[in-house]
Amino acid sequence: MTERVLRFCLRVGFWLPLAVCTYLALTPSPPEPVFQIGDVFLHAFAFTYLTFSLNLAYPSQRGLMLGAWMLGYGLLLEVVQSFEAARSAELKDLVVDLVGICLGLLAARWMAESTRQILAQLLQRVMRVIPGQR
Repeated sequence: MTERVLRFCLRVGFWLPLAVCTYLALTPSPPEPVFQIGDVFLHAFAFTYLTFSLNLAYPSQRGLMLGAWMLGYGLLLEVVQSFEAARSAELKDLVVDLVGICLGLLAARWMAESTRQILAQLLQRVMRVIPGQR
């Protein structure tokens, strides 16, 4: 039971932020940022997190294949943005996405298994507190 719930949580931890990033990337005029953070940093952070969480959510897949999927996602976003009048496709964004993907793959290589174990232990503790979950 705990393994199924953990898998579900890890997949939500990938797919929900991916949906938010996709919405923000394809919105004609994105909402004003609460914090003034540079576009380069946002791209790098988003792709680092998404690549790392994709590795957590689908551990049976090979890291380079997941990196290729993320690069394809970044390329797709840039192509779609080129058709939006208020947006533009930029090679710089794709390069920064690639840097984020590489950082996410490195983080996954070093920390994915220990992160899964920590999250599984945390989930076990939470499930002990929930009534009827023993």
